[in-house]
Amino acid sequence: MMRHLIVFLLFIVACGAAASAQSYRGTVNDGNDLYHEKKYDRAREKYEQAAIAEPERPESFFNAGNAAYRSDDIKAALEQYEKAGLRIKDRETLSRTLYNAGNTFLNAADKGMDNPALKQAAGEQAGNLQMEGYKQAIEMFKKALKVDPTDQDARYNLTYARKKLEDLQKQQQNQNQDQKKDQQKKDQKQDKQQDQKNQDKNKQEEQQKKDKQDKDQQQQQNQKDNQQQDKAKQDQQQQPKPQKEQNMSKQQAEQILRALQRDEKELQKKKRQQQGRRVNVDKDW
Repeated sequence: MMRHLIVFLLFIVACGAAASAQSYRGTVNDGNDLYHEKKYDRAREKYEQAAIAEPERPESFFNAGNAAYRSDDIKAALEQYEKAGLRIKDRETLSRTLYNAGNTFLNAADKGMDNPALKQAAGEQAGNLQMEGYKQAIEMFKKALKVDPTDQDARYNLTYARKKLEDLQKQQQNQNQDQKKDQQKKDQKQDKQQDQKNQDKNKQEEQQKKDKQDKDQQQQQNQKDNQQQDKAKQDQQQQPKPQKEQNMSKQQAEQILRALQRDEKELQKKKRQQQGRRVNVDKDW
């Protein structure tokens, strides 16, 4: 009886595994049908359902990465390829996964997409996400060729990515040189403007200095003039006042002279009269 139970349980497990495998394969096939119809978002949903049913099988992750790639969801595509790569056992499938990952980066670089995956890959030091996309694509193609050196598609895409990166680097170098020249011109212009400002400032300071000197000299001269005026006033106050002079005309002077002459004549006349008068003298006998 116990043996029959064990056989029955084994039969149930085998049927469950077969049903699970059939469910996984059916879901993947449904996803493939939608993928060929270019209904990439719905196909991706089917692949993700299959991955939940059989998480150790790489096919669902690989196909989900392809669907995300076709939808330009680069970040999701790379995540799915990475999960597939961790589960792949054969070299051919691994090479295809690396090749598709390289194409994902290459597609993003060609479109110049500002994708979070490129930002993460570039890090804080990368200044050009498009350039970083080509770099990552080159690395993926090199890894794919390392797994399968006969993969001509990977070799061609590697050459293409290298050429695009080289052209982009030259373009970036030219832009940097142009920016450097523009910056030099800008610096020269600023230096020239600064020199002119300094010259104007020096002229202004010299003029202000000269104006101050002129002002100081004028103040000193004014002070000296004031001192001289004060001294002259003091000297004038200390000197005795001169007698008031009478102003007389020539006629007045002649009149005064004639009057003096008359007075002199009268005086001489009186003297002569006094000398010729007889004098009575009384004699004593």
